[in-house]
Amino acid sequence: MTSRTQNLALTIAWIAIAAVLTVQGLAYYRIPIPERVYSPLHDTYGPAGLVGQGLGVIGTALMVVGVFMYAARKRLRWLRRAGSLAAWLRVHIFLCTLGPYLVLLHTTFKFGGIVSIAFWSMALVVLSGVFGRYVYAWIPKTVQGRFLERSDLIERRLELVQEIRAMRGRASSAGALEPALALEPALAGASGAAPALLQSLRYDLVRLSGERRAHARLVEQGVPSDTARRLVALTREERRLGIQIAVLEPLRAMFRYWHAFHLPLAVLMFAILGIHIAVAVLFGYTWIF
Repeated sequence: MTSRTQNLALTIAWIAIAAVLTVQGLAYYRIPIPERVYSPLHDTYGPAGLVGQGLGVIGTALMVVGVFMYAARKRLRWLRRAGSLAAWLRVHIFLCTLGPYLVLLHTTFKFGGIVSIAFWSMALVVLSGVFGRYVYAWIPKTVQGRFLERSDLIERRLELVQEIRAMRGRASSAGALEPALALEPALAGASGAAPALLQSLRYDLVRLSGERRAHARLVEQGVPSDTARRLVALTREERRLGIQIAVLEPLRAMFRYWHAFHLPLAVLMFAILGIHIAVAVLFGYTWIF
C-alpha cells in the first residue's frame, strides 16, 4: 500500500467513524446541559452512560495503543522490519487524533473540574502533535526514517535540475513553467525558526494553484499532457528540495525542542487521565468496574 493510499484510507476511516458516532448521539448533545439528566438518552449517551463511558474507554485505549506502538517501533530492533516508520507514524496520528475525539464525545462537550484539566491537556497534546507532524514532514528522511543531510539534498536537487533541463529541451515551450509556478526558494538559508516556518507555509499555500496554472499553460502551448504533468512534478520536487535545503537546520533544531516538549506533555496527559479514571471508579461513576 502506497503512502497516499494509506493516508486516504485512514482519513476516510477517521471521518466515517467520527461522523457515525456524532450523528448517533447528536440528539442528546443538542439538549441544554442542565436538562440532559432528565432525558431518556442520558443513561446511554451521558458521560457515565453505556455508550458515553464506552467512548471514553475506547478513546483512551486508542491513545495508549497509538503512543506505545509508535514508541516501540522506534526503539525495538525486531520491529524495524515491520513496515516503514512513516507508515507507523500515520497509524499513530490516526489513533491519537481519533482517540481524543471519542473522549470529547464521552465528555458530551461539558467540561468542569479535573475533566476540564484532562481535556485541555489532551487538546494541547493533539495540537502539539499536529504542529510536530508538519515540521517533521518538512525534514527529508530515508525510508527507514533517518534524517538526510544537506549534502544529500543538494546532490538530489542537482540530479533533478539536469532531468528538468533535459525535458525542457524536448519540449520547447516548457519555459512557461517558470512564471507559472513563481516559487523561487531563498537558498541562502533561513535565519531562524520563524522565517523557516513562514517559508515552508508560503510554499504549501501557493504550490497547488501554481502547479495547476503551470500544467494548463504548458498544455495550451502544445506540450503533451503527460510531459507537462511530469515536468510540473519534477519542478515541484526540485523547488521543495530547494526550500528544504534553506530551512533544514532551523526546522531540525525546532523538531528537537518540540520532541522535548511533546513527550512530557503526553506523560502529563496520561497521568491526569489516570487520576480521572481512578476518581470515577472510587466514587462509583462507572458501570465497567
